[in-house]
Amino acid sequence: MNDRPIQMIKRLFLSLTMISTAYADWEALPPLPEPNGGCICGSQGSRVVVIGGTNWEGGVKHWLTAIHEFDPAKRQWEKVKNLQEGPYAYGTSLQNRSQLAFMGGTDGTKPLRIFAVVDGIKTVMSKDLELPATVVLAAGGYLSGKYILVGGTDDAANVAGVTRLTHAFEPATQTFTRLADFPGRPFAVAASTVAGDELFVFGGMNYDAAAHAVANTNTAYAFSPANNTWRTLKPLGLPNRGLSAVALDETHLYIAGGFTEEFTAAAVIYDVATDSYRPAKPLPYAAMVGLVKHEGFVYCLGGEDKKQSRTDKFFRIPVKEL
Repeated sequence: MNDRPIQMIKRLFLSLTMISTAYADWEALPPLPEPNGGCICGSQGSRVVVIGGTNWEGGVKHWLTAIHEFDPAKRQWEKVKNLQEGPYAYGTSLQNRSQLAFMGGTDGTKPLRIFAVVDGIKTVMSKDLELPATVVLAAGGYLSGKYILVGGTDDAANVAGVTRLTHAFEPATQTFTRLADFPGRPFAVAASTVAGDELFVFGGMNYDAAAHAVANTNTAYAFSPANNTWRTLKPLGLPNRGLSAVALDETHLYIAGGFTEEFTAAAVIYDVATDSYRPAKPLPYAAMVGLVKHEGFVYCLGGEDKKQSRTDKFFRIPVKEL
């Protein structure tokens, strides 16, 4: 037998083995109750929470209203209720150690002027806030008792409306304070997470006015609310929009998925102490996913996996395996 086909078979087998090994530690869980992307996801009490989102069917985009919770002990999903305010997507998830909140977003027809706190099976809405105009597809996080919002646009369909604005929201007074502008170009759909006393923002998309088109970016920055200052981080290896980030601990951030020149499952871990990246275990599928850290696991859920498509896939992996 000719050696060339044998070598090709060996290389194929090795490639399949490497792919299988890369994904081996991701545990498949019961799928989401419905395909979903653009949802709010986070940890609340003993459960993983998914709120709103979007999906597609027959070329038609649907805006979702349900709040679902996943019970890891029972390994099952439960529909809690529908949002009274109607459909909701593309808001900013604001997770602190004990509670999940979200802000802004859209119902598919208009931006929403809301701040909501998930409290057990209830969702408490503060409506008609004096929100900054840029609260759709924004980055953000909870720091020092304040909710920080940065970037985004005033409407999901208005990619030219991206901004550099940074605000702090104080729930006690329901007011916003303008902070130092983001130092990079106006952006949306970036990855963001909190570690230590800083908010970290990676990648996203800018708007190229000359080309009338979006352009992915690889920039990375960290914001200190205490000092009201931004600092520049080492850029990502590739420009990427729609990627996700989650803090594994105070110094290691897992950044994965998104869209480079195609949907990707690639992942890196950013080391805060050394301002460096290292390759990490990829996601179990290529998409703009949701990532949630909960009780020693990182959960990977749903997301946009193709144009005009959402997935219902749901996996988890022990933090220590990343």
